[in-house]
Amino acid sequence: MDFIQPMPFDDAIGKLDEQTIVASSLSSSEWADVPLELRDNAFFSSRIESARFLQRAKDALGDFVTGSRVVTEDGQTMLATGSRAAFVDQMQKFLADEGVVRAGGGLQDITSEKRLGLIFDVKTRQAQDYGYWKQGMNPLVLNEFPAQRFIRVREVKTEREGHVPFQDQVYLKTDPIWTLEINRDFGVPWGPWGWGCGHDVEDVDRTEAEKLRLLKPGQRLAPLQRSLNNNLQASIARLDPDLIEKLQQVFGRKVVIEGDTMRWAGGMVPAADLAPAPVRQSPVSDAITPQVFGALKRQVDQALAAIDRVHDDGVLPPIPVFDSLGTADFGFLQPVKTDRGLEAEYIAVRASGPWPALTAVHEIGHFLDIAALGPVGRLATRAGDPEMLKVLAAAEQTDAVKSLREQADQAGFAEHGFLLYLLRPDEIWARAYAQFIAERSNSPLLLKGLRRAQAENSDRQWDTEDFAPVAQAIENMFAKLGWL
Repeated sequence: MDFIQPMPFDDAIGKLDEQTIVASSLSSSEWADVPLELRDNAFFSSRIESARFLQRAKDALGDFVTGSRVVTEDGQTMLATGSRAAFVDQMQKFLADEGVVRAGGGLQDITSEKRLGLIFDVKTRQAQDYGYWKQGMNPLVLNEFPAQRFIRVREVKTEREGHVPFQDQVYLKTDPIWTLEINRDFGVPWGPWGWGCGHDVEDVDRTEAEKLRLLKPGQRLAPLQRSLNNNLQASIARLDPDLIEKLQQVFGRKVVIEGDTMRWAGGMVPAADLAPAPVRQSPVSDAITPQVFGALKRQVDQALAAIDRVHDDGVLPPIPVFDSLGTADFGFLQPVKTDRGLEAEYIAVRASGPWPALTAVHEIGHFLDIAALGPVGRLATRAGDPEMLKVLAAAEQTDAVKSLREQADQAGFAEHGFLLYLLRPDEIWARAYAQFIAERSNSPLLLKGLRRAQAENSDRQWDTEDFAPVAQAIENMFAKLGWL
């Protein structure tokens, strides 16, 4: 997209203005290791160590976005930074005055038109597209134009293979796919959609969205709430200690580490603006010991973190999590019969499964079914627990479960057995619990797994609108248990 005019709306201005100047020698690939929350709130360019240059560039881009004007010596009023070419010219003159000499003219050369043009394109596009995204989240606009199409607007030298499946496809503006799949480079639901990407989006009105069955007639979408201050600090609880040490060495006093969070110095969000993680009296993670390693441990750890963010559990007995080594199941909970009734012995999750984190939550749902939600020693889903009955009744009224029952009535022998398995009360509950945690925690990893499960079988999990009454029933049950 070419920029030849300023785009003076408040959200775009705010997005650019909020970014903290961060000078460093990091390359593009090294910046990719920096937590997304910090990258999104930093004004940086790879391998640029001059804070003066970055501040001058930020100021010039701010002039362009706001349409700031200056009066020339001959009395003419002009835009302070009127175009991409003007920005490049200003920066080249500034660098020359600073004694920076031309070094090849490619992307590694900060004085080159190519490199300065890239800075202009990415930064103004980020500001502009954030502003358009915020406008699109206005409830009136969102429900008149609820979806957008991913389109090519210019040809590029190298096609991005990851974008090919999405070209000309339409998704709701609130669909996590924009962040999780389409914009993997930047991890946000607005453009630009990747380094060197030639795509953009165009609005799709309600009539077309309904024809595409993206939403039902009369269905209202709730805007996504993502503030400018959303990314001012990042959790480092799951970062590799070596990476944390490297970030401290590179950024020095530019970063502040407080507990499990890292933030840019001078960029702290006022305490009143933050939504702190609730303090849990008895978090689920206290009862569960992952006996797994590597990638699977990271998946299980993120599953537990998401659960802890959503609810308490009362007091659970301890239980280990193992790799399901060699089994075909995505995961399972191993029960044992005792003189006290049914008890859970361990949870197993297959490391090579398609969505291990979501599977871990699913199996923990089975654990809660046995150990916490109903009479001791019995499955709440089979014991007639009144609150669980409300959850299952809500699920029975959903389009997904009704569709599964219709498919089961018409299926052949082999498929019939699998569909009946999916329709068991304990399985409906476990899938509902996994989706509840994914949606309520807003965990990108769980949401990605949820989307893959939905793609494999559209009725295996629910779409968000269909699931809403079930989620409310679960929330009511947890509130009565004192878990929220």
